[in-house]
Amino acid sequence: MEINTQGLLAALGFWIAGIEPALLLGFLTFVLSFLPGGPPFVWAGVAIWLIVQGDFWWGMFVVAWGALLISTIDNVLRPYLLSQSNDLPVVLGFFGFIGGILAFGFIGIFVGPALLAVGYSLFLEWANTPDEQAEP
Repeated sequence: MEINTQGLLAALGFWIAGIEPALLLGFLTFVLSFLPGGPPFVWAGVAIWLIVQGDFWWGMFVVAWGALLISTIDNVLRPYLLSQSNDLPVVLGFFGFIGGILAFGFIGIFVGPALLAVGYSLFLEWANTPDEQAEP
């Protein structure tokens, strides 16, 4: 089971900033997190709204929270969690994630690391197989 950390972090940040519908905006961030570049639409909109309302520093807090935590956590956490479930190194999992997005789009988020993990496992099996020389 995968937990969407972007939605949780967004709701927490909005709650800290005193935004009343923090849970609703966190849920909206969760929904948009399945689209590449989706969460910044929510947290940037909230930051702009706060700045226009006169809460400049809370708006800057939401910008920093969004840019440093919300938008980057899945790029760090997902490859780490993928590498924990198998023997795939974190760097290869990250490359599978990025390559999957570039090659397959949205579905590549899931297909890229899976294909790379299968290929890596097959390579390890092949590399660890003892050489069998044909006998005459």
